[in-house]
Amino acid sequence: YGASVLHQPAAPVDQLTPDIDRLVSDMVETMYAAPGIGLAAPQVGVPLRIFVVDVSVGRDPNGLIVMINPEWVERSGAQIEEEGC
Repeated sequence: YGASVLHQPAAPVDQLTPDIDRLVSDMVETMYAAPGIGLAAPQVGVPLRIFVVDVSVGRDPNGLIVMINPEWVERSGAQIEEEGC
């Protein structure tokens, strides 16, 4: 709760570089080791608009989703669960 990176908007990723690729790989490894279903870059101290998610918790090889610079295009419905992080 106290880390300043968690209280600021994350910056967009300008280029997909080897460093970004390493960061994503490390985030995926960390998420699965937790075990968790999602992890955002600010949660690991990196103020970039990146997150990884796998609601199958690794059970589905096609379940991993990597989002870089995501934006809401359209949304509807209601939140029925409390956010877990």
